[in-house]
Amino acid sequence: MKINSNTLYIVLYFLMFITHFGIFQWLQKGHEAVFIRYYMFLTLLFVMVITVLSIMKRMYPTYIGFGFLGMVMVKMTGLFLVMNQLDLSSVPNYKLHFAVPYLVTLVLETLYAVKLIKDVDYEASPKDEKNQ
Repeated sequence: MKINSNTLYIVLYFLMFITHFGIFQWLQKGHEAVFIRYYMFLTLLFVMVITVLSIMKRMYPTYIGFGFLGMVMVKMTGLFLVMNQLDLSSVPNYKLHFAVPYLVTLVLETLYAVKLIKDVDYEASPKDEKNQ
């Protein structure tokens, strides 16, 4: 059974969420409401980036890298705007608990963008006797 690449990245994201939430509960830190709201917002941003990159691959395949850079900027801006409303500083070691998931999602988005760029390059490469 072959898994779609979009599905794989989304499954990896939710696996990270479940693991982090389990560790958070095991340590009994409390602040579940802040944690859940942060992950809901991070999930929205993650799905938005994956969706926009998929649309860009179909419409403007040569500009996927620029789209990725723009979406990272939008994601960072959105996170800074919402950060104060989430009251993240009330959580002990909040930098560890909220920077690591952001960086993991950034790595997943980067891997997805690189895969899309490689797919476009492979489709655009001329077929000759060497590259068949």
